[in-house]
Amino acid sequence: MRKVLALYVPAATLLGYLFLFAPLLVLVIYAFNAGRSTVVWEGFSLVWFAEALGDRGLRAGLKVSVIVATASAVLATAIGTSAALAVVKRPFTGKNLFSTLVIAPLVLPEIVLAVGLLVATVWTGVPLGYGTLIAGHVLVSIPFSFLIVRAAASGLDPRLDEAAADLGANGRQIFMRVTLPLLLPAILSAFLLCAVISFDNFVVSTFVSGVGTTPLPIQIYAMLKTGLTPKINALGAMLIAVNVLIILVVMGRYLKTIRKQS
Repeated sequence: MRKVLALYVPAATLLGYLFLFAPLLVLVIYAFNAGRSTVVWEGFSLVWFAEALGDRGLRAGLKVSVIVATASAVLATAIGTSAALAVVKRPFTGKNLFSTLVIAPLVLPEIVLAVGLLVATVWTGVPLGYGTLIAGHVLVSIPFSFLIVRAAASGLDPRLDEAAADLGANGRQIFMRVTLPLLLPAILSAFLLCAVISFDNFVVSTFVSGVGTTPLPIQIYAMLKTGLTPKINALGAMLIAVNVLIILVVMGRYLKTIRKQS
């Protein structure tokens, strides 16, 4: 029985990784396909990378997605961090209710939030565009930043703040010199997660995007009407390469920090 379990764990892990990464590998491989098919290999070519870089629609969608993802991640991280610190460090009436309301978008269907946002924008007369896109993505992302920062803040020793106060630091100095440096890894993680959630968002973007602010996921979905080509594979391969590069840079800095500490 132990031998079976010893084989089952690595086999299940390997199958799990194959299930996750095999589609990405196929996507990257067919980005170099010479033909127009995304399922039949017809030879090696880099033409689709040039096609993807030269497509105005894809470039415009990528620009919108990057702008919205960056702005919404900054706002969602700031709001989520403030809410998390308030819950962890400040006693107030209705704390549990407040926490529940902050994470409520996690349990609500995203399409319900999207329809509600659309109704609210129509009722208030706010034009659809960058503002509505960012607001929608912030609403969806806040629970994630809140939960990440709250978990990190709960693990901080409250005696650190007391010691800083005893040494004459005011509230702002305690936050900037004690709390913020300790929470910085969690805040950065929350920011990156919110950016990814915003960049990949489709449902909310469908309802609250306006003319000239079509994000990349909707742009790709619209291309289904004319049929997919390896152009999309090439774009996906480039995005994967950027993500891998970011991970390598972050991991490199993390390893350097560990080596300095040891």
